[in-house]
Amino acid sequence: MPIDSTLSEPQVQQSLLSIGDGPVGKFSVDANLVVTGRTCVLGSSGSGKSYAVGVLCEELLRNEIPFAIVDTEGEHTGLKEKFELIWVGDERGSDLSWDNLDLTDLARQAPDISPLILDVSGVSDPKEKVSSFITALYETLTERKTPYLVVVEEADKFVPQYGQRVPIFAEVARRGRKRGMGLMICSQRPSLVDKNVLSQCGNQLIGKLIIQNDLQSVAQFFPGKGLPKELTTLRAGQFFAMGGFGSVPALVSIKKRVTKPGGVTPALAKRIVKKYVGPMNQSGVAFMGEEAGVGESHQEGKMALGLLPSVKGDDIPTMVRRERSFGIFGPRETVTGVTPQFRTLVQLGVRKRRGLLKRRFETVYAYLDGASGKEISVNKGLEVAKGFEKLLGLTTLQVEVLREVKPDSDTSAIDVSSAIGESKATVSRVLNFLNERRLVRTIEVRNRKLYRRLIDLPGEPSEFVPLELTAVEIEKAKVVPPKIKESDVRDAVKGLWEGADVESFETFLYPVFRVELVVRRKHRQVLIDGRSGKELVF
Repeated sequence: MPIDSTLSEPQVQQSLLSIGDGPVGKFSVDANLVVTGRTCVLGSSGSGKSYAVGVLCEELLRNEIPFAIVDTEGEHTGLKEKFELIWVGDERGSDLSWDNLDLTDLARQAPDISPLILDVSGVSDPKEKVSSFITALYETLTERKTPYLVVVEEADKFVPQYGQRVPIFAEVARRGRKRGMGLMICSQRPSLVDKNVLSQCGNQLIGKLIIQNDLQSVAQFFPGKGLPKELTTLRAGQFFAMGGFGSVPALVSIKKRVTKPGGVTPALAKRIVKKYVGPMNQSGVAFMGEEAGVGESHQEGKMALGLLPSVKGDDIPTMVRRERSFGIFGPRETVTGVTPQFRTLVQLGVRKRRGLLKRRFETVYAYLDGASGKEISVNKGLEVAKGFEKLLGLTTLQVEVLREVKPDSDTSAIDVSSAIGESKATVSRVLNFLNERRLVRTIEVRNRKLYRRLIDLPGEPSEFVPLELTAVEIEKAKVVPPKIKESDVRDAVKGLWEGADVESFETFLYPVFRVELVVRRKHRQVLIDGRSGKELVF
């Protein structure tokens, strides 16, 4: 039955999963009931089923409960914005790839590592992959007898009423409880789920259903005769909580998520109309015409979006600062070669709310070096600033924590916890990780750990108008390809500027010259800005 989440005993609080508002206030469920029990979350398309599953996952993560979610549409990768998870998938930014992954080894380690997102949205054989992992996990938990929850989205694909099933799920449904293995079945079409598995679900969250077969399939869960008349007219996010969640059906409104769901239906918005520039080559640079080669190679006859040089290659030798062989004495360096290049930069459109009184969404622009990730300015030639590149590879939560650590005074984990609304235990783990990365330093004062940030953070973007890019001819110039990933940049942006997200990630080419100098037997290379003539240091 529902438990009042206002209870003050710490031990009880730790075992509660707060999922929303019920008939008499906040509605929470017993974590042990969910983790080792059998639960179904059912609702037609648009009912908020996946959103509700996301809320449950967030609560599991807050309570440090181990689980794996079989994600058929890539809807739950947004959980990584604020929580530590391991994303198994074939998409860019995933932590582990399905290719050559030892699923038995992963299952053996699962109870001791971060929760898993098993993203099978791009997998050709999802049933085979999921079956191998769940079977190995079942064997592991049979030996260890430790609580672990498996969440299965679109369960009708794995345990259909008719057709080929993944047999291990029926075994888990019947005998998994004694091994500590819980099961959460989620589906838009309960009538298409194997009735033997569905009937094992002692806990139910049932949202809007409109198809007659689906209504009949959930009738077994409602006490008495007939279904609630509201079941066909529930609003998105409303669910009846029943079974182990309450002795009588309780209508619950699912609370707001703290992470962004991946399955939100796209909405119309104002867009920037761009010119067609042809296919992207494998290095991530858009070339006009046929696809070009890869890497730092010649792209003769190709056109790409970029900026034209203002400096001629013939004038470069007169612009280079030439050193002497012995300090202020000896012969000067000789320019032995000038090679035109294009460096790949990123024009980053950041969408965020601005203004104090009239707060509105606006798009502002920042610029990054595609190879190093360093922030740059392009108004008066390239000016390179350090800081942003240190954030690449961090999760949104890690960046948020880093943002709240002061560089000039000591900050405690409790200070950061209060600022971002995360538990002290979670913040402490993140701070320890940042300390290992040399992004913060820690000292201990009277058995209390204090932290200071060791890097400068970028200021908010200030450009309101994107660069006017033009078609540039590559000719015999070399192209330095980008290395930074949009997914890494997006995590950094979300954590760095509150309420912000990446709206656009556009690569373009910037002209530079690589100059080779020699004096006696000493060789040196420098980069010269192709628009300002200044020497560049990346």
